[in-house]
Amino acid sequence: MNKRNLVTLIVLAVIFLWYGTSWVYKSLYKEPRVKLGTSITQHKQGIENAKRNIGLMQQFTGQNLSLYSRSMPRMPNEVRSQYSFWFRELLKYCGIDSGEVKDDNPVKTAVGWNYRFHISGTCSLDQLSRLLFEFYSVPFLHRITAMSVATIDGKEGQVNLSMTIDCLTMTPCYQNDPYPLLNQLPQTAGVPSALMAGKDLTAYRVIAERNLLQAARGGVDKADHTYLTAVNWVADKPEVWFNVRTDNVTIRATKGEPVNSGSFRGTLLDVIDNDVVIERNGIRWLLTLGDCLNQAFALPPETKNSE
Repeated sequence: MNKRNLVTLIVLAVIFLWYGTSWVYKSLYKEPRVKLGTSITQHKQGIENAKRNIGLMQQFTGQNLSLYSRSMPRMPNEVRSQYSFWFRELLKYCGIDSGEVKDDNPVKTAVGWNYRFHISGTCSLDQLSRLLFEFYSVPFLHRITAMSVATIDGKEGQVNLSMTIDCLTMTPCYQNDPYPLLNQLPQTAGVPSALMAGKDLTAYRVIAERNLLQAARGGVDKADHTYLTAVNWVADKPEVWFNVRTDNVTIRATKGEPVNSGSFRGTLLDVIDNDVVIERNGIRWLLTLGDCLNQAFALPPETKNSE
């Protein structure tokens, strides 16, 4: 081999070695190292995001622990069977006729599973108020999303009731969390619902006492047009006058006498200056001079001993 060929081979070998070394360095060292650095950075960011999300979840859990304890059971079949049974018993307890409970398939939400129930039956306004009282007294994580009340021809005071109720099962933060319960409804003993302003059903009887369906039936309720117009003293005894504006009739009553007009049926108990106290179905109502009968204010039971 002559010197020229040898020099050519040496030059080619140097070029190949240069480019080969560069390729090996770039492909097998530099690029993998850059990718590894990028991956490490992304994983660190993912870890930080996960820590932040866990912190927010723990904060949410702490702030909403009561929601988890009120959640429906984790097992879908238990929710549908137990809640349906509970509501059927509630309908019987409230005396609602032809009560039916139907349910839809659960729907996945951002915080868990939503169960929808459809309730129907025939009842009075008094039974409806009792049903609503019992519904909101229990600490279940449920709510009424729609309700329809329709009068029934030929059945005075009776209505067809239809309700749609949503119940929520929250997803536990960790697998071994005690709440939500696995296969039981939330425990109700000694856990009154914070939704209730009053803890006694008598505080809500005003719902059934008012003639709420008068507009639906048509016509005029004379109680809405019977006004307390005067408090007179006759032979040192108070006598109250009510003017029925629909008939231009005056109703006069003294203590112990009835005060009846339209849907209102009561007995005059007391006269205090320009106010009168009327008893109606065991509840005392306060009426002020110039107000109509259906504007009377229900007095709480404890005022009986304070006056």
